[in-house]
Amino acid sequence: MLKNKWLYAGLFIFLFPFFLLINLNDNASEIANQNTNLEDVSNAEMEKVIELNPDIFPMRIALANRYFEEFNYSSALPHFMHVAQNSEDLELKSLALAQIGWMVHDSGDTLTSLNYIEEALAISPESLLAKTYLGIILIQQEETRKEGYEILTFLKTDPTLSNEDLEIIQEILSIYEN
Repeated sequence: MLKNKWLYAGLFIFLFPFFLLINLNDNASEIANQNTNLEDVSNAEMEKVIELNPDIFPMRIALANRYFEEFNYSSALPHFMHVAQNSEDLELKSLALAQIGWMVHDSGDTLTSLNYIEEALAISPESLLAKTYLGIILIQQEETRKEGYEILTFLKTDPTLSNEDLEIIQEILSIYEN
């Protein structure tokens, strides 16, 4: 009888780590499957989640950026404003302020838009988005064209700039080269 107990104990000690490893792998794959890809979530679903959890800032930014890209500024603005006023994450706050600044610029109020963008830069001085918006706005004005040109020219050398953004900056610079 004692012999069988040692056999069972040995089998248990030998097999337990194996079953534990299998269980951990299964749990990890289940957790990975539970992560939500926001590309698969509709705007209405995101709005509902945000309504129930108003301080879920990354999702607010994702939704606001969707609206922004659709030029649906009236839907984007409340989300960007909420993040700018309530988030303690300085990068998200800066991004929200820069986006608000661009929307205000698109509405024709350059002075107010510059205030938002400068506030975004005060919070995050290295913000590529805010610097790009500032350069684009300044290059469009005769009295600040040189400053805008210098900002955009400097941004062209930033290795973190995406190819798409680089092409946009180069296109803008080519318009104002003379």
